[in-house]
Amino acid sequence: MEEESVIYVGVGQSKNPKEAVKNAMRNVSEPVLTFVFCSPNYDPNEVYNIVKEEVGDSHIIGGTTAGEFSSAVSSPMTDSVAVMTLESPYIKVGVGVGENLSKSPYECGREAISSAYRSLKNNPLASASTSRAFMKKDNFKSLKMKPFVNIIIPDGLSRHEEEFMRGILSKTGKGVHIIGGSTGDNLKFKKTYQFANGVYSDAGVIATLSSGLKIGTAIGHPYIPTNKGALITKSDGRVIYELNNRPAADVLKELLDVDELTNDVFAQNPFGIKSVDIFGEYVLKSCIRVNDDKSLLIPSEVLEGSYLTLMKTDTKTAIEGLKQTIKNAIKDAGCPKKIGAIVLFNCILRHHLNEKYGINILDIVKEVAGDVPTIGFNTYGEQGATLGGSIGHYNQTLTVLVIGDESISK
Repeated sequence: MEEESVIYVGVGQSKNPKEAVKNAMRNVSEPVLTFVFCSPNYDPNEVYNIVKEEVGDSHIIGGTTAGEFSSAVSSPMTDSVAVMTLESPYIKVGVGVGENLSKSPYECGREAISSAYRSLKNNPLASASTSRAFMKKDNFKSLKMKPFVNIIIPDGLSRHEEEFMRGILSKTGKGVHIIGGSTGDNLKFKKTYQFANGVYSDAGVIATLSSGLKIGTAIGHPYIPTNKGALITKSDGRVIYELNNRPAADVLKELLDVDELTNDVFAQNPFGIKSVDIFGEYVLKSCIRVNDDKSLLIPSEVLEGSYLTLMKTDTKTAIEGLKQTIKNAIKDAGCPKKIGAIVLFNCILRHHLNEKYGINILDIVKEVAGDVPTIGFNTYGEQGATLGGSIGHYNQTLTVLVIGDESISK
């Protein structure tokens, strides 16, 4: 006999925002959290007001994208509104906003997480479920529980996601769980918007979940290392000035055996840096521009002394990497017998790679996890933690949130 659900999820996606949110409310009556990912071709204030009218007192989080997808459609879209609603007595939500992300990212992170926790109401059912879990489970299983998870959605044009997260960690400590993606505007690179019980720009927003359900997160990418690379000998923030003590652009041309460094060359040739934790995973760093002084702009921080390894992939590697990331998130959630919802933050460059290889991310999710309510968007950067727990901002990566339809005490 199948156990009764402890979370109810609705998903809708349409070129008509009202239709999208109405479909997302079919299985839900009083949602506690609503995700809204919408094309920048829409008026964000109009979309927010339409969604707010339907979901009532639900917290709302999301933003504009470089493409939207969900289990309500057959394949990703670039001109739609995707909505997911969550309802569960086991979940309480607090939402926070930090503004002026591009100018004061550290303070923005501190304010966003502080306001999220201030708005988070007491969750007796989650507390009771966690207490039962501590009594029933062995110590090692108890250590893997996630009674608090922070979903972050920063402005993808701020270029300060790392400092934003440092601000968050300065308030929470190192043990916090973070997952998220940066908002986009269909590669126009002009302005993106964030939703957090209102509409913002140049902001970092957070939804903090206090949950008695099994929740898991994971990050992954579709690349494996080659035997080629170069040492970063001079860098500052997101700019690499020198590789192997020479102008960075000159070394990169030689490394890739190309006469010109184009956007297409950058997209097809990311670099990997080994994470500093004990697992030594490769996290990706992608170039996006050559500056006049032959330095390279990277959409995430790079440190002097790091070794850049040229990465490669093919269709099989890309598919297996996607599957494994989803499996890792399910495992991190404690392998619930039933999954309630999956939220995906997928890099726009990774989306282009999927298109090149004919990979439909929604088909892969269904193959791995079954017919599970799913929502996601193509981002300008992804946030999450490696297997060893190193929290960071990444490129050409997928970050995954899995919410189990199962109490944490099971």
